[in-house]
Amino acid sequence: MFLNEFIKAIIIIIAFYLASYVVTFLLTIIEKATSKTKTDLDDKIIKAVKLPIRYLAILLGLFFAFRGYDIGWTIKDKEFGFAEIFFVLIALLIGFSISRILKSVFTWYGQQEKVKLSQTMFVFVRKIISVFVYAIAVLVIFSQLGIQIGPLLAGLGIAGLAIAFGLQSTLENLFGALFLVMDKSINIGDWIQLDDGTKAYIEDISWRSVRIRTLGGNTVIVPNSVFMGQKISSYDYPASPFYTSVHVGVAYNTDLEQAEYVALQAAEKVLKDEGVKDMNDNPIVRYKQFADSAIEFSVIVKVDKVKDEGRIQHALIKEIKKQFEEHKIEIPFPQRVVHQVK
Repeated sequence: MFLNEFIKAIIIIIAFYLASYVVTFLLTIIEKATSKTKTDLDDKIIKAVKLPIRYLAILLGLFFAFRGYDIGWTIKDKEFGFAEIFFVLIALLIGFSISRILKSVFTWYGQQEKVKLSQTMFVFVRKIISVFVYAIAVLVIFSQLGIQIGPLLAGLGIAGLAIAFGLQSTLENLFGALFLVMDKSINIGDWIQLDDGTKAYIEDISWRSVRIRTLGGNTVIVPNSVFMGQKISSYDYPASPFYTSVHVGVAYNTDLEQAEYVALQAAEKVLKDEGVKDMNDNPIVRYKQFADSAIEFSVIVKVDKVKDEGRIQHALIKEIKKQFEEHKIEIPFPQRVVHQVK
C-alpha cells in the first residue's frame, strides 16, 4: 500500500514538472509575439516569470503528492503541519517572483535614454526594493504562523547595540556603498585606477564590496570601506576620452621639423585605423628634453576609452618605427661619448 502511494506521489510530481515545461513553452510563444511590440518591457517580464513558474509547478506537485502524509513539527507547543510548510514556500516564491519582475522593470527603465539617473543608482535602489519585498514576505509568514512580531522587534532593539558593534565593519561597508551611490562620481561600468596603479572597470557595487575587473580579466573584490579610503582616478568622470602618450627619441643630427611631421602622420594613421572618434587637435607632438643619447619628445593622442589605450600604444609604436625607418630618421641606442684628454 505504501509503495503504491509513493509511486502515485512521484507520478504527480513528474506530471506537474512536465506541465511547467508546457506553460513555459507557451510563454516562449507569447514572448516571440510580444517581441514585435514597440517596447521590450513585456519580453523582460515574461523571461522573469519563467523560473518562478517552474518552481511553482514543483511546489504544487509536492503539495498534491504528499498532502495526505503526516508531515510537520512542533515548536513551543505550536504545531506546524504540511499546509504551513507549503504556505511558507509559496510566500517566499511570491516574494522571489515580485523581486524578479521589479528587477526587470528597473533594468528596462534604467536603459531608457530619457532617464537622467545613473545606472548605479538604479541597481542600488533595485537591491533595496528586493530586500524590502523579502522582508514583507517574512512578516506575512510570521503573521500566518502566529509568531508575534512585537516581542521579536523588542528583542532586536535590546540586542541592537551589541549587533552594531559586532557588525561594525559590515555597517561601514554598507554606508560606504550608500555614499558611493549618492556621490554619483563612480558608476557601474566606469574605468578607474586604484592607488596601487591597477586599472579596471567597475562590474558591481553591492552592500559589502565593489567588484572590479582588471584589463587582464581578473576580478578584484574591494570592501566598500577600503575603496572609499583611497584615491581613485576615474577615466569616465566627467568624460570618457583621455590623453595617453608614447615617448620617442631621435638623434641629435635629425631634422626636428621632419621628425615631428612624420610622427604626426604616423599617429594620425593609427588613430584613423583604430576608429578613434575625436580627432580635434589629435594627435600632438611635444619635444621634451636634450637627453644623453637623443632629443626626446612625446606623441600625445586622445583615445575614446581607457581599454583602448594598450592597443593604440602598441599600434603607434610599430607605426612610428616603420615611418622613421622609411624616412631615414634614426632612433639612437643609449650611448655615451667619452673624450680622453691627452
